[in-house]
Amino acid sequence: MRYDAAIIGAGADGLTAAATLATAGLKVVVLERSARAGGRLSTLEFHPGHFASPFTDTVTEVPPAIARALNLKLRAAPALPAPLRADRHGALARAFSEAVETRPSGALARWLAAPAPSWPGEALATQQLAAWPELRESASMGRALDLELAGSALALLSLPRAEALSGGLGALGEDFVRAAEAAGAEIRLGQEAVEVVIAEARAAGVALADGGRVMAGAVISTLDLKQSLMSLFPRSALPARMLEEARNWRMAGASARLLLALKRPLRRETPLLLAADDQARAAFRRGVLPMTPSLRLDPVSRRDASLAPPGAATATVTLSGIPHRLFDGGWTQEKRTALAARALLRIEKALPGTVATITGVRVVTPPDMEALLGATAGDLDGGNLAPDQMLSLRPGPRTALPGFYLGGRSTQAGALGTGAAGFAAAAALMAEGAR
Repeated sequence: MRYDAAIIGAGADGLTAAATLATAGLKVVVLERSARAGGRLSTLEFHPGHFASPFTDTVTEVPPAIARALNLKLRAAPALPAPLRADRHGALARAFSEAVETRPSGALARWLAAPAPSWPGEALATQQLAAWPELRESASMGRALDLELAGSALALLSLPRAEALSGGLGALGEDFVRAAEAAGAEIRLGQEAVEVVIAEARAAGVALADGGRVMAGAVISTLDLKQSLMSLFPRSALPARMLEEARNWRMAGASARLLLALKRPLRRETPLLLAADDQARAAFRRGVLPMTPSLRLDPVSRRDASLAPPGAATATVTLSGIPHRLFDGGWTQEKRTALAARALLRIEKALPGTVATITGVRVVTPPDMEALLGATAGDLDGGNLAPDQMLSLRPGPRTALPGFYLGGRSTQAGALGTGAAGFAAAAALMAEGAR
């Protein structure tokens, strides 16, 4: 069977792209290597009766138009200062506008010539840095401990958060799946894409790990930039400029998670933020586990009682500045235990008596995120949110290979909204009439 579009990855972006294209009447297939769709929008039973999302508790806000089109049930996103929200909307509008351009300009031109002019919001790093100290911890939480990341406009613009009303992020992932299937998209699970098929100088399908092929008029990859360009193609198949950018694209997984099963609820109802000391940044750069990691303790079952048995509780701990690659070898069980112990020691000092109520702990490290999500180095942002890797300095959905589109977190729309990159890729494909 030949499809109009084959989409690699059944996360929010892949499912949004599938729903958008299928609604327009295209025959669409989504290829997902895991046994479940949803990507980071997942909920795991990590201890009997206790559930949590292993990668993150919240995601960047789903753009309202996408949420309405897919009929998603979401909690309201926290309010942001008006200038930030206006800049975010402006940046998304430009990303979507460039996605539907048919001439070689804007997003496409960056593969062939100089980057596009400055976007709305790019000056935030210098203009508004002093105005958002209360947002700094939220913007940098779970990311590399680097001052330039904390000052990145893209980190600011990715701040609006969303979560499912009940059932953790897995419930939100199921809503995305239902929307794609209702539109008529086919979702194939356990199908790992290993190479993009090229015929007559354009993307023509996807080769699978089991030896099969899925032929299609166009291919959208929702993997990050390095995975999309360096793992799905022979080196000789792409322009030198694209390969050079993929090689130079900086990825830095820096987030680890503890999932905690508790006998009873924590004494606080809101998240607890504990900043790292001055040694944590140096430890991250040396590939060493920090003694006092920056952390966010979130009593998630306070907001969603379905995540824990009656009378008990579930909490998560997000740790920042955790190296993906350790200088003294891999992530052994001993190192996982040491990381958990250091985090719990900080929590116990802030909330005495907490450790005694813990009945189960699950540790999720950057290598775990890489293995489970296919995210290079466990980087959930699709690349460092540094000033030289944000907004117009990120790739758009089009590439120099006809019929091949980028729809993942590394793209211009990727960090601006959940599902936004997938929608931009679908819009670009339809604008070019790739059917």
